[in-house]
Amino acid sequence: MRLALLAMCAVLLWLVAPYWLQEGMFMDGQIYAAVAQNLADGLGSFWAPVYQPSSPVPYSEQLPMFTGMESLFFRVLGGSLWTERLFMAVAWIATAAGLCVLQLTWWPKRGRDSAIWMVAVWSSAPLVGWGMGNHVQEMWMAPFAVWAVVAMSHSRWVWLGGLLTVAAALFKGPQGLFPLVWLPLLGGLGLLPRGAAARRFGVVLLTLGLAAVGLWLWNDAREAIERNAGNRLVRTFTQARAVTTADRLWLLGPILGQWAVLLGASLAVAWIRFGSLRAALDRRVLALLALGLSASIPLMVTHEQRDFYVITSLPFVALGLGNLWGGAKLVRSPRFAWALGVFALVGLSSLPWRRVERDAELRASLQTFEGAFAPRSAFNVVPELRLNHELAAYAMRLYRWEVDLANERPHANVVRIDSVQPRSVVLLVKTDSLR
Repeated sequence: MRLALLAMCAVLLWLVAPYWLQEGMFMDGQIYAAVAQNLADGLGSFWAPVYQPSSPVPYSEQLPMFTGMESLFFRVLGGSLWTERLFMAVAWIATAAGLCVLQLTWWPKRGRDSAIWMVAVWSSAPLVGWGMGNHVQEMWMAPFAVWAVVAMSHSRWVWLGGLLTVAAALFKGPQGLFPLVWLPLLGGLGLLPRGAAARRFGVVLLTLGLAAVGLWLWNDAREAIERNAGNRLVRTFTQARAVTTADRLWLLGPILGQWAVLLGASLAVAWIRFGSLRAALDRRVLALLALGLSASIPLMVTHEQRDFYVITSLPFVALGLGNLWGGAKLVRSPRFAWALGVFALVGLSSLPWRRVERDAELRASLQTFEGAFAPRSAFNVVPELRLNHELAAYAMRLYRWEVDLANERPHANVVRIDSVQPRSVVLLVKTDSLR
Protein backbone atom coordinates (compact mmCIF):
# COMPACT_ATOMS: atom_id res chain seq x y z
CA MET A 1 0.00 0.00 0.00
CA ARG A 2 2.81 2.44 0.87
CA LEU A 3 4.48 1.89 -2.49
CA ALA A 4 1.20 2.50 -4.32
CA LEU A 5 0.57 5.73 -2.40
CA LEU A 6 4.09 6.99 -3.15
CA ALA A 7 3.64 6.21 -6.84
CA MET A 8 0.29 8.02 -6.92
CA CYS A 9 1.80 11.06 -5.18
CA ALA A 10 4.67 11.10 -7.68
CA VAL A 11 2.23 11.01 -10.60
CA LEU A 12 0.14 13.82 -9.11
CA LEU A 13 3.15 16.03 -8.37
CA TRP A 14 4.83 15.52 -11.71
CA LEU A 15 1.92 15.26 -14.13
CA VAL A 16 -1.21 16.78 -12.58
CA ALA A 17 -0.16 19.57 -10.19
CA PRO A 18 1.64 21.75 -12.83
CA TYR A 19 -1.70 22.08 -14.64
CA TRP A 20 -3.93 22.17 -11.59
CA LEU A 21 -1.93 25.17 -10.30
CA GLN A 22 -1.56 26.86 -13.67
CA GLU A 23 -2.08 30.57 -14.19
CA GLY A 24 -4.55 31.34 -16.96
CA MET A 25 -7.10 28.98 -18.38
CA PHE A 26 -8.68 27.56 -21.52
CA MET A 27 -11.40 29.93 -22.76
CA ASP A 28 -14.32 27.53 -22.18
CA GLY A 29 -13.20 26.96 -18.59
CA GLN A 30 -13.14 30.72 -17.96
CA ILE A 31 -16.66 31.05 -19.35
CA TYR A 32 -17.99 28.25 -17.13
CA ALA A 33 -16.41 29.85 -14.06
CA ALA A 34 -17.80 33.27 -15.00
CA VAL A 35 -21.32 31.86 -15.41
CA ALA A 36 -21.02 30.06 -12.06
CA GLN A 37 -19.77 33.23 -10.37
CA ASN A 38 -22.67 35.24 -11.78
CA LEU A 39 -25.08 32.63 -10.46
CA ALA A 40 -23.42 32.80 -7.04
CA ASP A 41 -23.82 36.60 -7.18
CA GLY A 42 -27.55 36.25 -7.83
CA LEU A 43 -27.55 36.78 -11.61
CA GLY A 44 -29.70 34.21 -13.36
CA SER A 45 -30.96 30.90 -12.06
CA PHE A 46 -29.89 27.26 -12.26
CA TRP A 47 -31.90 26.60 -15.42
CA ALA A 48 -31.36 30.07 -16.91
CA PRO A 49 -27.76 31.09 -16.05
CA VAL A 50 -26.18 34.31 -17.27
CA TYR A 51 -22.81 34.92 -18.92
CA GLN A 52 -23.08 38.56 -19.99
CA PRO A 53 -25.68 40.45 -17.91
CA SER A 54 -26.91 42.67 -20.74
CA SER A 55 -27.56 39.73 -23.05
CA PRO A 56 -31.30 39.26 -23.69
CA VAL A 57 -31.07 35.44 -23.56
CA PRO A 58 -29.66 33.04 -20.93
CA TYR A 59 -26.39 31.21 -21.41
CA SER A 60 -27.18 28.02 -23.30
CA GLU A 61 -23.90 26.74 -24.74
CA GLN A 62 -24.00 23.92 -22.18
CA LEU A 63 -26.56 22.45 -19.83
CA PRO A 64 -26.42 23.86 -16.29
CA MET A 65 -25.13 21.04 -14.06
CA PHE A 66 -21.48 22.16 -14.02
CA THR A 67 -22.11 25.86 -13.45
CA GLY A 68 -24.86 25.16 -10.91
CA MET A 69 -22.58 22.93 -8.84
CA GLU A 70 -19.66 25.35 -8.99
CA SER A 71 -21.85 28.28 -7.99
CA LEU A 72 -22.44 26.51 -4.66
CA PHE A 73 -18.68 26.42 -4.09
CA PHE A 74 -18.45 30.14 -4.92
CA ARG A 75 -21.29 31.01 -2.56
CA VAL A 76 -19.67 29.18 0.34
CA LEU A 77 -15.97 29.81 -0.31
CA GLY A 78 -15.89 32.98 -2.38
CA GLY A 79 -14.91 33.58 -5.99
CA SER A 80 -11.15 33.12 -5.83
CA LEU A 81 -9.09 31.00 -8.21
CA TRP A 82 -8.46 28.62 -5.31
CA THR A 83 -12.18 27.88 -5.18
CA GLU A 84 -12.00 26.84 -8.84
CA ARG A 85 -9.02 24.63 -8.08
CA LEU A 86 -10.78 23.06 -5.12
CA PHE A 87 -13.82 22.40 -7.29
CA MET A 88 -11.66 20.50 -9.79
CA ALA A 89 -9.78 18.71 -7.00
CA VAL A 90 -13.09 17.41 -5.65
CA ALA A 91 -13.86 16.09 -9.16
CA TRP A 92 -10.55 14.20 -9.15
CA ILE A 93 -11.23 12.81 -5.66
CA ALA A 94 -14.76 11.70 -6.62
CA THR A 95 -13.47 9.95 -9.74
CA ALA A 96 -10.59 8.32 -7.85
CA ALA A 97 -12.98 7.06 -5.17
CA GLY A 98 -15.27 5.57 -7.81
CA LEU A 99 -12.29 3.91 -9.51
CA CYS A 100 -11.28 2.34 -6.21
CA VAL A 101 -14.79 0.96 -5.66
CA LEU A 102 -14.96 -0.44 -9.20
CA GLN A 103 -11.54 -2.05 -8.82
CA LEU A 104 -12.46 -3.73 -5.54
CA THR A 105 -15.86 -4.77 -6.91
CA TRP A 106 -14.58 -6.49 -10.03
CA TRP A 107 -11.08 -7.53 -8.92
CA PRO A 108 -11.46 -8.16 -5.16
CA LYS A 109 -8.63 -10.71 -5.04
CA ARG A 110 -6.00 -8.26 -6.27
CA GLY A 111 -5.82 -6.47 -2.93
CA ARG A 112 -6.72 -3.01 -1.72
CA ASP A 113 -3.47 -1.53 -2.96
CA SER A 114 -4.50 -2.41 -6.53
CA ALA A 115 -7.14 0.33 -6.34
CA ILE A 116 -4.48 2.96 -5.60
CA TRP A 117 -2.35 1.67 -8.48
CA MET A 118 -5.33 2.07 -10.82
CA VAL A 119 -5.81 5.67 -9.69
CA ALA A 120 -2.12 6.30 -10.44
CA VAL A 121 -2.52 4.81 -13.92
CA TRP A 122 -5.60 6.96 -14.65
CA SER A 123 -3.93 10.13 -13.33
CA SER A 124 -0.97 9.60 -15.67
CA ALA A 125 -3.14 10.36 -18.73
CA PRO A 126 -2.10 13.80 -20.05
CA LEU A 127 -5.69 14.96 -20.42
CA VAL A 128 -6.41 14.39 -16.71
CA GLY A 129 -3.87 17.02 -15.65
CA TRP A 130 -4.87 19.31 -18.53
CA GLY A 131 -8.54 18.98 -17.64
CA MET A 132 -7.83 19.78 -13.99
CA GLY A 133 -6.10 23.02 -14.89
CA ASN A 134 -8.42 24.13 -17.66
CA HIS A 135 -11.70 23.65 -15.83
CA VAL A 136 -13.50 21.56 -18.44
CA GLN A 137 -16.86 19.95 -17.82
CA GLU A 138 -15.61 16.48 -18.72
CA MET A 139 -13.66 16.35 -15.44
CA TRP A 140 -16.97 16.43 -13.55
CA MET A 141 -18.85 14.25 -16.02
CA ALA A 142 -16.31 11.50 -15.31
CA PRO A 143 -17.18 10.90 -11.62
CA PHE A 144 -20.91 10.88 -12.38
CA ALA A 145 -20.31 8.29 -15.09
CA VAL A 146 -17.99 6.22 -12.89
CA TRP A 147 -20.42 6.16 -9.98
CA ALA A 148 -23.30 5.36 -12.35
CA VAL A 149 -21.36 2.26 -13.42
CA VAL A 150 -20.63 1.45 -9.76
CA ALA A 151 -24.35 1.64 -8.96
CA MET A 152 -25.33 -0.49 -11.96
CA SER A 153 -22.85 -3.13 -10.82
CA HIS A 154 -24.95 -3.71 -7.67
CA SER A 155 -28.52 -4.97 -7.91
CA ARG A 156 -29.76 -2.82 -5.02
CA TRP A 157 -28.49 0.44 -6.50
CA VAL A 158 -29.37 0.06 -10.17
CA TRP A 159 -31.96 2.84 -9.99
CA LEU A 160 -29.30 5.20 -8.65
CA GLY A 161 -27.18 4.39 -11.69
CA GLY A 162 -30.04 5.64 -13.84
CA LEU A 163 -30.27 8.92 -11.91
CA LEU A 164 -26.51 9.47 -12.07
CA THR A 165 -26.62 8.86 -15.82
CA VAL A 166 -29.30 11.54 -16.15
CA ALA A 167 -27.10 13.87 -14.08
CA ALA A 168 -24.13 13.13 -16.36
CA ALA A 169 -26.27 14.07 -19.37
CA LEU A 170 -27.14 17.41 -17.74
CA PHE A 171 -23.56 18.56 -18.27
CA LYS A 172 -23.22 18.39 -22.06
CA GLY A 173 -26.20 16.44 -23.33
CA PRO A 174 -26.54 12.96 -24.89
CA GLN A 175 -22.82 12.15 -24.70
CA GLY A 176 -23.29 11.70 -20.95
CA LEU A 177 -25.62 8.73 -21.52
CA PHE A 178 -22.87 6.25 -22.39
CA PRO A 179 -22.99 4.42 -18.99
CA LEU A 180 -26.21 2.83 -20.31
CA VAL A 181 -23.96 0.52 -22.33
CA TRP A 182 -22.55 -1.11 -19.16
CA LEU A 183 -25.36 -3.55 -18.40
CA PRO A 184 -25.71 -4.82 -22.00
CA LEU A 185 -21.94 -5.38 -21.97
CA LEU A 186 -22.15 -7.38 -18.75
CA GLY A 187 -24.93 -9.53 -20.16
CA GLY A 188 -23.37 -9.93 -23.58
CA LEU A 189 -19.96 -10.96 -22.20
CA GLY A 190 -21.42 -13.34 -19.62
CA LEU A 191 -20.29 -11.32 -16.60
CA LEU A 192 -23.90 -11.22 -15.46
CA PRO A 193 -26.70 -13.65 -16.33
CA ARG A 194 -28.59 -12.24 -19.27
CA GLY A 195 -31.89 -12.31 -17.42
CA ALA A 196 -30.44 -10.36 -14.50
CA ALA A 197 -28.76 -7.91 -16.88
CA ALA A 198 -32.04 -7.39 -18.73
CA ARG A 199 -33.96 -6.78 -15.49
CA ARG A 200 -31.39 -4.30 -14.24
CA PHE A 201 -31.34 -2.56 -17.61
CA GLY A 202 -35.12 -2.30 -17.46
CA VAL A 203 -34.91 -0.61 -14.06
CA VAL A 204 -32.32 1.83 -15.42
CA LEU A 205 -34.45 2.67 -18.44
CA LEU A 206 -37.52 3.13 -16.24
CA THR A 207 -35.59 5.48 -13.96
CA LEU A 208 -34.26 7.33 -16.97
CA GLY A 209 -37.73 7.64 -18.45
CA LEU A 210 -39.29 8.93 -15.23
CA ALA A 211 -36.51 11.48 -14.83
CA ALA A 212 -36.94 12.59 -18.45
CA VAL A 213 -40.71 13.03 -17.97
CA GLY A 214 -40.12 14.97 -14.77
CA LEU A 215 -37.66 17.30 -16.49
CA TRP A 216 -40.02 17.80 -19.41
CA LEU A 217 -42.92 18.69 -17.15
CA TRP A 218 -40.72 21.15 -15.24
CA ASN A 219 -41.07 24.26 -17.39
CA ASP A 220 -37.73 25.81 -16.50
CA ALA A 221 -35.88 22.56 -17.15
CA ARG A 222 -37.64 21.93 -20.44
CA GLU A 223 -36.92 25.45 -21.69
CA ALA A 224 -33.24 25.12 -20.73
CA ILE A 225 -32.94 21.80 -22.56
CA GLU A 226 -34.72 23.22 -25.63
CA ARG A 227 -32.42 26.27 -25.67
CA ASN A 228 -29.35 24.08 -25.44
CA ALA A 229 -30.60 21.71 -28.13
CA GLY A 230 -31.38 24.57 -30.50
CA ASN A 231 -28.16 26.46 -29.81
CA ARG A 232 -25.56 23.77 -29.25
CA LEU A 233 -26.80 20.35 -30.31
CA VAL A 234 -28.35 21.36 -33.64
CA ARG A 235 -25.50 23.76 -34.39
CA THR A 236 -22.99 20.94 -33.98
CA PHE A 237 -24.51 19.22 -37.02
CA THR A 238 -25.66 22.16 -39.13
CA GLN A 239 -23.40 25.21 -38.78
CA ALA A 240 -19.94 25.68 -40.25
CA ARG A 241 -18.68 27.60 -37.21
CA ALA A 242 -19.01 24.44 -35.12
CA VAL A 243 -16.58 22.54 -37.36
CA THR A 244 -13.18 21.89 -35.79
CA THR A 245 -11.98 19.21 -38.23
CA ALA A 246 -12.76 18.10 -41.77
CA ASP A 247 -12.01 14.48 -40.88
CA ARG A 248 -14.57 12.59 -38.81
CA LEU A 249 -11.85 10.18 -37.73
CA TRP A 250 -9.74 12.97 -36.20
CA LEU A 251 -10.68 11.99 -32.65
CA LEU A 252 -8.98 8.63 -33.12
CA GLY A 253 -5.64 10.41 -32.77
CA PRO A 254 -6.28 11.73 -29.24
CA ILE A 255 -7.94 8.44 -28.27
CA LEU A 256 -4.92 6.38 -29.36
CA GLY A 257 -2.54 8.89 -27.76
CA GLN A 258 -4.22 8.69 -24.36
CA TRP A 259 -4.52 4.91 -24.59
CA ALA A 260 -0.81 4.65 -25.39
CA VAL A 261 0.12 6.62 -22.28
CA LEU A 262 -2.24 4.57 -20.11
CA LEU A 263 -0.83 1.37 -21.57
CA GLY A 264 2.69 2.52 -20.75
CA ALA A 265 1.65 3.40 -17.21
CA SER A 266 -0.05 0.04 -16.76
CA LEU A 267 3.10 -1.74 -17.97
CA ALA A 268 5.20 0.21 -15.47
CA VAL A 269 2.79 -0.66 -12.66
CA ALA A 270 2.80 -4.34 -13.66
CA TRP A 271 6.61 -4.42 -13.59
CA ILE A 272 6.68 -2.77 -10.15
CA ARG A 273 3.99 -5.06 -8.71
CA PHE A 274 4.76 -8.36 -10.42
CA GLY A 275 8.28 -8.05 -11.82
CA SER A 276 7.03 -9.38 -15.16
CA LEU A 277 4.60 -8.58 -17.97
CA ARG A 278 2.13 -11.42 -18.24
CA ALA A 279 -1.16 -10.63 -19.96
CA ALA A 280 -4.29 -11.58 -18.03
CA LEU A 281 -6.94 -10.62 -20.58
CA ASP A 282 -10.44 -11.54 -19.43
CA ARG A 283 -14.01 -10.47 -20.03
CA ARG A 284 -13.91 -7.81 -17.32
CA VAL A 285 -11.06 -6.08 -19.12
CA LEU A 286 -12.95 -6.28 -22.42
CA ALA A 287 -16.10 -4.84 -20.84
CA LEU A 288 -14.28 -1.82 -19.44
CA LEU A 289 -12.34 -1.12 -22.63
CA ALA A 290 -15.58 -1.39 -24.63
CA LEU A 291 -17.26 1.02 -22.21
CA GLY A 292 -14.36 3.45 -22.64
CA LEU A 293 -14.75 3.28 -26.41
CA SER A 294 -18.51 3.87 -26.13
CA ALA A 295 -17.76 7.15 -24.34
CA SER A 296 -15.65 8.53 -27.18
CA ILE A 297 -16.20 6.77 -30.53
CA PRO A 298 -19.83 8.04 -30.96
CA LEU A 299 -18.53 11.62 -30.74
CA MET A 300 -17.02 11.16 -34.19
CA VAL A 301 -20.50 11.47 -35.69
CA THR A 302 -19.95 15.25 -35.96
CA HIS A 303 -17.15 17.47 -37.26
CA GLU A 304 -16.93 19.23 -33.90
CA GLN A 305 -14.24 17.22 -32.12
CA ARG A 306 -11.78 18.21 -29.39
CA ASP A 307 -9.24 16.04 -27.66
CA PHE A 308 -10.58 16.72 -24.15
CA TYR A 309 -13.88 15.06 -25.08
CA VAL A 310 -12.00 11.81 -24.40
CA ILE A 311 -11.62 12.60 -20.67
CA THR A 312 -14.84 10.86 -19.61
CA SER A 313 -13.62 7.56 -21.10
CA LEU A 314 -10.23 7.53 -19.36
CA PRO A 315 -11.23 6.05 -15.96
CA PHE A 316 -12.64 2.96 -17.66
CA VAL A 317 -9.73 2.61 -20.07
CA ALA A 318 -7.30 2.91 -17.14
CA LEU A 319 -9.12 0.16 -15.24
CA GLY A 320 -9.16 -2.07 -18.30
CA LEU A 321 -5.51 -1.62 -19.24
CA GLY A 322 -4.37 -1.59 -15.61
CA ASN A 323 -5.91 -5.01 -15.02
CA LEU A 324 -4.65 -6.43 -18.31
CA TRP A 325 -1.51 -7.66 -16.55
CA GLY A 326 -1.29 -10.13 -13.68
CA GLY A 327 1.01 -12.32 -11.66
CA ALA A 328 2.27 -12.95 -8.14
CA LYS A 329 2.99 -9.75 -6.22
CA LEU A 330 6.61 -9.00 -5.44
CA VAL A 331 7.87 -7.59 -2.17
CA ARG A 332 10.04 -4.68 -3.22
CA SER A 333 12.99 -3.62 -1.07
CA PRO A 334 12.67 -0.48 1.09
CA ARG A 335 15.14 1.24 -1.23
CA PHE A 336 12.53 1.11 -3.99
CA ALA A 337 10.05 3.02 -1.81
CA TRP A 338 12.77 5.50 -0.86
CA ALA A 339 13.52 6.12 -4.54
CA LEU A 340 9.85 6.79 -5.30
CA GLY A 341 9.64 9.10 -2.28
CA VAL A 342 12.66 11.11 -3.44
CA PHE A 343 11.19 11.31 -6.94
CA ALA A 344 7.94 12.67 -5.48
CA LEU A 345 9.81 15.22 -3.34
CA VAL A 346 11.76 16.46 -6.36
CA GLY A 347 8.41 16.88 -8.13
CA LEU A 348 7.09 18.92 -5.22
CA SER A 349 10.16 21.14 -4.94
CA SER A 350 10.26 21.83 -8.68
CA LEU A 351 6.58 22.76 -9.01
CA PRO A 352 7.16 26.55 -9.07
CA TRP A 353 9.29 26.15 -12.21
CA ARG A 354 7.05 23.63 -13.92
CA ARG A 355 3.71 25.32 -13.35
CA VAL A 356 1.90 26.02 -16.62
CA GLU A 357 0.97 29.57 -17.62
CA ARG A 358 -1.09 30.91 -20.51
CA ASP A 359 -2.34 34.28 -21.82
CA ALA A 360 0.09 36.13 -19.53
CA GLU A 361 0.13 39.39 -21.56
CA LEU A 362 -3.65 39.59 -21.82
CA ARG A 363 -4.14 38.89 -18.12
CA ALA A 364 -1.48 41.42 -17.12
CA SER A 365 -2.98 44.17 -19.28
CA LEU A 366 -6.44 43.62 -17.82
CA GLN A 367 -5.02 43.72 -14.30
CA THR A 368 -3.55 47.16 -15.04
CA PHE A 369 -7.07 48.60 -15.19
CA GLU A 370 -8.47 46.76 -12.18
CA GLY A 371 -8.91 49.92 -10.12
CA ALA A 372 -10.11 52.09 -13.01
CA PHE A 373 -13.38 50.29 -13.76
CA ALA A 374 -15.95 48.99 -11.30
CA PRO A 375 -17.37 45.48 -11.47
CA ARG A 376 -20.21 45.19 -13.98
CA SER A 377 -18.67 47.84 -16.25
CA ALA A 378 -19.48 47.12 -19.89
CA PHE A 379 -17.31 47.57 -22.99
CA ASN A 380 -17.56 47.59 -26.74
CA VAL A 381 -14.51 46.56 -28.78
CA VAL A 382 -12.64 47.75 -31.84
CA PRO A 383 -13.09 45.53 -34.94
CA GLU A 384 -9.72 43.82 -34.48
CA LEU A 385 -10.92 42.29 -31.20
CA ARG A 386 -14.28 41.01 -32.41
CA LEU A 387 -13.14 37.36 -32.26
CA ASN A 388 -11.10 37.59 -29.07
CA HIS A 389 -13.29 35.40 -26.88
CA GLU A 390 -10.46 34.94 -24.38
CA LEU A 391 -10.63 38.69 -23.69
CA ALA A 392 -14.36 38.53 -22.91
CA ALA A 393 -13.96 35.42 -20.76
CA TYR A 394 -11.07 36.73 -18.65
CA ALA A 395 -12.72 40.13 -18.20
CA MET A 396 -15.96 38.60 -16.94
CA ARG A 397 -14.36 35.93 -14.76
CA LEU A 398 -11.62 37.98 -13.12
CA TYR A 399 -13.19 41.44 -12.87
CA ARG A 400 -16.88 40.99 -13.74
CA TRP A 401 -16.48 43.28 -16.73
CA GLU A 402 -18.74 42.64 -19.70
CA VAL A 403 -17.01 42.81 -23.08
CA ASP A 404 -19.55 42.82 -25.91
CA LEU A 405 -17.52 41.32 -28.78
CA ALA A 406 -20.38 41.63 -31.26
CA ASN A 407 -21.02 45.28 -30.33
CA GLU A 408 -24.72 44.42 -30.36
CA ARG A 409 -25.41 46.88 -27.55
CA PRO A 410 -23.89 50.34 -26.95
CA HIS A 411 -21.75 50.59 -23.80
CA ALA A 412 -19.97 53.41 -22.01
CA ASN A 413 -16.47 52.00 -22.46
CA VAL A 414 -14.32 50.46 -25.17
CA VAL A 415 -11.41 48.00 -25.44
CA ARG A 416 -8.57 48.60 -27.91
CA ILE A 417 -5.37 46.76 -28.81
CA ASP A 418 -2.25 48.12 -27.14
CA SER A 419 -0.22 49.91 -29.81
CA VAL A 420 3.08 48.81 -28.22
CA GLN A 421 2.22 45.22 -27.22
CA PRO A 422 -0.23 43.68 -29.71
CA ARG A 423 -1.12 40.83 -27.31
CA SER A 424 -2.21 43.33 -24.66
CA VAL A 425 -5.29 45.54 -24.53
CA VAL A 426 -6.20 49.01 -23.29
CA LEU A 427 -9.51 49.80 -21.60
CA LEU A 428 -10.88 53.32 -22.12
CA VAL A 429 -13.93 55.42 -21.39
CA LYS A 430 -15.66 56.25 -24.64
CA THR A 431 -15.22 59.70 -26.16
CA ASP A 432 -16.42 61.07 -29.48
CA SER A 433 -13.23 59.80 -31.13
CA LEU A 434 -13.67 56.30 -29.69
CA ARG A 435 -17.12 55.51 -30.92
